[in-house]
Order: sequence, then C-alpha cells, then structure tokens
Amino acid sequence: MSSDFPALKRIVTSHDEQGQSNILSQSVVVTQPTAFAGVSVAPIWTIVDGLPTKDNNDVVDGAERKIQDNLGLVPANGVNVQITELAPGSITPNHRTSSLDCNFLLAGEVTLVMTDGSEVTLREAGDSVVMRGGIHLWKNLTTKPCRWATVLISADPVIVGGKALEPEVR
Repeated sequence: MSSDFPALKRIVTSHDEQGQSNILSQSVVVTQPTAFAGVSVAPIWTIVDGLPTKDNNDVVDGAERKIQDNLGLVPANGVNVQITELAPGSITPNHRTSSLDCNFLLAGEVTLVMTDGSEVTLREAGDSVVMRGGIHLWKNLTTKPCRWATVLISADPVIVGGKALEPEVR
C-alpha cells in the first residue's frame, strides 16, 4: 500500500564478543499488503521461543520469522510486534486472536468497533487500546491513511460459559 507516511526505520542492536553493545543492522521496513483490502503490516520483531526469550543471544532477525498460528498474527508461545496501516475508507474483517494486544496510534485516525456495537475513535498519536481476546474490527473513515503499532502477546483463549473462544475471522 502506498501511503503518505514516511518510511519506517528499524534499528536492531546486538553485542560483540567482548560484550560491547553495537548496532547490528539498520533497515527500512516496508509494509506489505495482507489478504484484507486496504490493510498492510510491517514486521518489527517476533519472538517464538517463549518468555524470557533467548533472542539476545540469537543471530536470527525476528522480523523474518513466519507465524503459523493464531491467524498468522500471534506465535504460539511468544510475541509479535508490527506496524499496521489502514488505507482511507478501509475496514478490517471482524477477527479475534488468542492474545493480549497493546495497540498505539502513531498517525491518522482509526475507529475500533466491538461486536456489541460499541466503538471508540483514536485520534491523537499515543492513544492506545489493550485488546483482550475480543472480536473486533478497525475502520478508517477518513481521507488519510492511519498507522498504529501493535504488540501481540500469546495468551490462553478467552473462556465464556466454559467454552474457549478460538481465533477466528468473520
């Protein structure tokens, strides 16, 4: 998706064999389209080995890890950090993941809609939503793209009436 946003810069730090901290890499992160029209994401880092992670001693770039579980958004035992962009006039499908998601608006305006019909619009950079396994959608009803950062942390599914509410797209 082409947007008016500046390119995303991603810096990854590491350390040398003497224990001195260093900059391992600097790159421009390009958002990639998803299966949903008007929605693109940029991988920042994914942890797949549980917590505490062993990534501080691993040479694998976390942004290159592929997620197979939880709608391709949340690793089974880890964390996914990504940037999402939503084109003007776009709406995501209703969806749920088994995760605890911390969302932070970076630019633009986006509206969160829950299945009970309640909704809230994020307008200021830094506005945040903590999503706890609920089915929801995002919509951008403006004429400008919006961008937010999300930290998706694997979690047990929500249990309602003794039944696990599994990941789904409606």
